Formats: sequence, structure tokens, C-alpha cells
Amino acid sequence: MKTNIYIILLLLMASTLASATAYAQGDTLRLFQNATSQKPQDGNASISQTATQETDTIGERLSTLADLYFAGKYLDVLDLSRQIDEQHHLSKSQNLIRLKYTIAAYKELDYHHEADSAAQLYWQKDPFYVRYDPVPFQEVMDNYYTKPKFSVWVAAGKTIAKPRLQTVHSIVDTLQRKPDYDIQGFTVQLGFEYRPLKIFSVSIAPAYTSYTTERTTQRTPLATFRYEENLKIFSLPLFAEASAFFGKEKFVPSAYFGVQIKYLTRSEYRAYTDAIGKYVEIPDYTDNIDLKKRVNYSLLGGIRLNYYLRRIIFFADFGISADKLSINDPKKKYSNGDLLYQNLHIPDKYRMLEYTIKGGIKVNLQYKTIAKYNYGHNQ
Repeated sequence: MKTNIYIILLLLMASTLASATAYAQGDTLRLFQNATSQKPQDGNASISQTATQETDTIGERLSTLADLYFAGKYLDVLDLSRQIDEQHHLSKSQNLIRLKYTIAAYKELDYHHEADSAAQLYWQKDPFYVRYDPVPFQEVMDNYYTKPKFSVWVAAGKTIAKPRLQTVHSIVDTLQRKPDYDIQGFTVQLGFEYRPLKIFSVSIAPAYTSYTTERTTQRTPLATFRYEENLKIFSLPLFAEASAFFGKEKFVPSAYFGVQIKYLTRSEYRAYTDAIGKYVEIPDYTDNIDLKKRVNYSLLGGIRLNYYLRRIIFFADFGISADKLSINDPKKKYSNGDLLYQNLHIPDKYRMLEYTIKGGIKVNLQYKTIAKYNYGHNQ
């Protein structure tokens, strides 16, 4: 059953990433329809006629657009650009080529408002613009930069928990009063991120963690009491993250802190005494969720190392969380007759301190264009 749950969760993670990547790669861009343009200059009627011929391919018309620009016929560039936009369904790369010469023509004609509007759209749909000619286009584009706005990410990893013991009840465990704990788990997480500032983001990231707990005490030199428990916990973290951007580096460190609500969905245990030289029949797991605190909360924090690859970010995460409430309900410590009378054991009162190591992948879904130095004719 546990294996099936993990397979379903991993398939869900893969499906989410595939959808997000398809969304990110499926951007299209159309120049706003209210761009100012004028009729072609006298003597250039043949250009307009050529541009509207049905036999011309999109590639030929874009080539004509470039020729018109380098010939200094900027009004004809705007007119042909509008025709191409209205008469063809352009791919993203074709539309960006059209925009490049359109923006440059606007700049040459001192149509600053139109040039800035088109440049912001260009940046939004191509956040990874690499500077190239024509120079006026480059001058307009250099007045802006982009940052991710919305992102989705998935992560998975291993959890190691250390109990912060508050009360240990001893009935016959006089040889070893402080028990040994080994608590480990596997966690999967799906995150949704909003980034209001380039260096600051906020995430909500539901997670599902499966824990295995082994508690042992040496009751006699030959006998060891073993208490084994499986826990399934759903958590809902909310945290803020600050990233250290110093330029356009690929590797960006970040740190985060926040809180999370935890809800226990399943708990089962088995207890027995393992004696040297004696056959012990290990019992089946028994449900004991009624003896637990179903709702808990914790403080969390951690660091990440992010590797940026255009829209895709790979990251390694090391996190710490500290529960504020105990796992076992102290009001029900005598409620389990099997533990109390058959195994001479009373559940400990303790909180969990967790260390988690995860690896993940993030996809930036949408970018925002920002003017440098409060520049822009649209403000």
C-alpha cells in the first residue's frame, strides 16, 4: 500500500511539472492592436502590394520587414508589421522577430510610448532576451528587466526526526531509563510561489510525510523492549524566502522561514520484548490514532541552493522544523490496556525536531516586466 501511494504521488508530481512546462513553453505574443501607424510613403505602394500577396510565406514577409527597416522605411515597417499580425498566426519566435523591428521602428520615429509598451510585452514573453541589433531596439529593451511572478515546484526527500523528550514514564525500565529513538521518514511536497520582489517570495507548499519510529529500551541484560510505530502526516507550510541575487549567476543561494500546520492522518504501532535465546512472535500493527494529537503546528526554516536554467530551476533544500505540541496525548497515556498491562509501557511525552534534505525542480510560469530607474513612458 505504501509503495502504491508513493507511485501515485510521483506520477502526480510528474504530471504537474509537465503541465507547467507546457504552459511556460506555449507562450504566444501579439502586438497591441492600438499601435499608431501611418500610410506608406508615396512611391512605396509596391511594398504594400508585395506584403499582402497570398503567395508570400511568413518567412518572406519577415525578411521584407527587416529589409524595410534597414532601408530606413520605418513607416512601412509599422504598416507591414500590422498586416503580418492580422493576417497570420505566428509562432512565438516569428512574433518576436516581428516585434524586434517594430520596436526599433517606433524608436527611430520617436514613438516612445508605443516602443516602451511593445518592449514590456517582449520582455514578459521572452525573459531571457539576449542583446542583439538593431541598436534602437536594444536601447529600448535595456530600459527594462524581468523577474518571475508565479512559479510551481515539487520536491522530495528524506526526513530524520529527533524527539525532544518531556516526560518518560518508567514501570520496569530501570536498567535504561532514557529510551533510544530512531525516527525517519520520506516526504513529497508540491509548492506554489508568488514573488512580489526579485529577492523575496512567498510559498504555500502542502506536503505528505510517512514516518517509521523505533523506540528501544534495555530492560534486562538479555531483554530489549521494542516499540515500533508508523505515522502519516499531512502538513501545510507557509513560508517566506529571500534570495541572494548579485547579477545573472546560475547558482543562487536562498534562505526561508515560516510556520506549518500538521495533521496526523494515520498511526499504528506494535510492541514486544525481544529476549536473547527466546523465540518472540512479532505482533501485527494496531491502530492507535485515538491516543495522538491529530493537529499540531511547528516553526520551520532552511536554506536552498538554486540552479537557474532559464524557466527551470533545480534546487537542493536543507530544512529544520520544531513541533510546538507533543505527538502523544498525555491525557490518554493510560488508555491503551495492551501497552499498559501486556507490555508495561506508558507512551512518552515528546515533541519532534525534524531535519529534512530534499531535492526539487521549479518552473516559472509567468514573468513581470519592470522599468529600470523609474524609466518609462507608460508610468
